[in-house]
Amino acid sequence: MGDRAVVAAWVGSTNLGDELVFSVLRRLLADRGVETAVPSLDPPGTTAAHQVDAFGHLDPWALRRHLRSADAFVFGGGGLLQDETSIWNLPWHLSRIRAARRAGLPWAGVGLGASGLTTPGGRRRVTAALVDHVAIAVRDQSSAEMLTGLGVPRVVRAADLAWLAEPPNRKGSGVLAVCLRDPQTARWRPGALGPPARTPEVTIDALASAIDATATATGLSTRFVALDPAADHRLHRQVADRMATPADTRRPTLAGLLAEFADVEVAATMRYHGGVAAALAGAPVTTLAFSPKLTALADDLGPAAARAASPEDLPGAVAKALAGNRHLSEAVERLTDLAGGNGNVLDDLLEAS
Repeated sequence: MGDRAVVAAWVGSTNLGDELVFSVLRRLLADRGVETAVPSLDPPGTTAAHQVDAFGHLDPWALRRHLRSADAFVFGGGGLLQDETSIWNLPWHLSRIRAARRAGLPWAGVGLGASGLTTPGGRRRVTAALVDHVAIAVRDQSSAEMLTGLGVPRVVRAADLAWLAEPPNRKGSGVLAVCLRDPQTARWRPGALGPPARTPEVTIDALASAIDATATATGLSTRFVALDPAADHRLHRQVADRMATPADTRRPTLAGLLAEFADVEVAATMRYHGGVAAALAGAPVTTLAFSPKLTALADDLGPAAARAASPEDLPGAVAKALAGNRHLSEAVERLTDLAGGNGNVLDDLLEAS
């Protein structure tokens, strides 16, 4: 391999959606003969799972050393351009772009989400950082409009990298997949400090009642799929224990994540990549209110998706998503084609390097 790239994203966490995105990006780079180095929350685990050169994400000296030996820098994918969850998010991620520029590396963004840019200060930070790039490929229309509206040049409307994952073989139906998550911690507190936020008891009760009503109305069996095997599973068990209808709880690994959706007929999700996984497997999607990125996903899926503003809206939203199922394959094909734009950006980056 004659080229080497440093990738900066959120890698090595327990979030299977982020790991799925990185696995696709790593494959795209390997297909182009590029070795990958990546800062990770769990370097040994990342090296074992993805066969890359991983180093500690809190080690600026290691980052600088790898940048000096690289030919290109890739920022993304995922929702890195957001300040809805924490005031610390943007300074942390954008500092890696500045380090790459100081090292004189050509760089590009791929599969990025920017729909969570909620403050004027955050938008100013992004505008100042996204310069001197080959291109910035974004995963949805709202992200494209956000960045172009800020005057960021060379924004490419692509789609999430996970749309390029290999879909599972369809093997039946009859399952309502549910992907829940706890609220974000306070925006001013680093996520690593203090206890995580928990879902209020009243919300847990409302979710249990809504999922019961949905399962009864559709005749589907409920399967909770944890995209964070620790935190999400705990919440799933809490909700399932309060349900009157039967429910299964699953904690897949990255290797088995997409297979969990192979027999799913419709999904209800607070997790962005729970929706992507379901759609890839041929199931329409209902998004539960959590983040602007879920609205962007529902907009991309069109009639094959519906939005539930509250748990009480879930049965009606699921019925609406099921009614639009015939539009799903067309939406997935369009998003998969758009996701290929990330590969074009990588080609341009490697040519520049």
